[in-house]
Amino acid sequence: MEEGTQVGVAFDRNGNATGAMGVDAAFYRNDETLGFVIGNFAGEMTSLYVAHGMPSLFTDEAIGEGIGAASRLMLTFGTFFFDADLDGRLDLLHANGHIEEEIAIVQPSQSYRQAARLFWNTGAVTGATFVPVPTIQTKDLAQPMVGRGAAYADIDNDGDLDVVLTQVGGRPALLRNDQQSGHHWVRVKVQSRQGNHDAIGAWVTLTAGGVRQRRHVVPTRSYLSQVELPLTFGLGTVAQIDSVQVKWPSGSVDEKRGIQADTVVIIEQGG
Repeated sequence: MEEGTQVGVAFDRNGNATGAMGVDAAFYRNDETLGFVIGNFAGEMTSLYVAHGMPSLFTDEAIGEGIGAASRLMLTFGTFFFDADLDGRLDLLHANGHIEEEIAIVQPSQSYRQAARLFWNTGAVTGATFVPVPTIQTKDLAQPMVGRGAAYADIDNDGDLDVVLTQVGGRPALLRNDQQSGHHWVRVKVQSRQGNHDAIGAWVTLTAGGVRQRRHVVPTRSYLSQVELPLTFGLGTVAQIDSVQVKWPSGSVDEKRGIQADTVVIIEQGG
């Protein structure tokens, strides 16, 4: 049964249907608040549905969370949450590009090729959670393209997440993440012994420095895209990990302690 209308994710804040291309979900505030981000058509701005209470009731808080106005002119296909600077907070990326090559003729404010957009998670308790990163800081990410798919993976095995963007009429762009924050990190691979070897659907919770981060092992996200299976947790300046807990798709739970920062760890069910 379609439940989008009942839980508040079927329409935007004004009750209008939107383009709805790429989608992702995450506990981006590092609390119990789940958020759904959906890329929309030009002029509609991105939707960010935030859960309130149980059972879940969502409201579109894109404007208050800082991504509404900044995304209004863009036509967003790929979108996902990821920790771009490994500070322990999930940032947000948009892959943008129009569907009409000559759109600028009839709408001068629009362009066929559009730059991708990165939103930094400030961790603010009050006010907007996200702020747009200036294009001068994102370098090649800010080059206009007809963006469609978007995915991430640690391509060069240095602990941070690199980005792949696909585009119409051009080759995919592989953008290496060269951030030099010095932040700590840990990458977690989970493996099940009960048929679902990659443990698709598992929830992994990392606790460090008094902060709980939650990640879902669901590689299919964004728009016509799939991200890597290992989960990357940024730790910021914290170098001590308290625990990593895995809730397996079967419902069983394993917890690991003594995990070192800046490493890749493999956790097997029941191991």
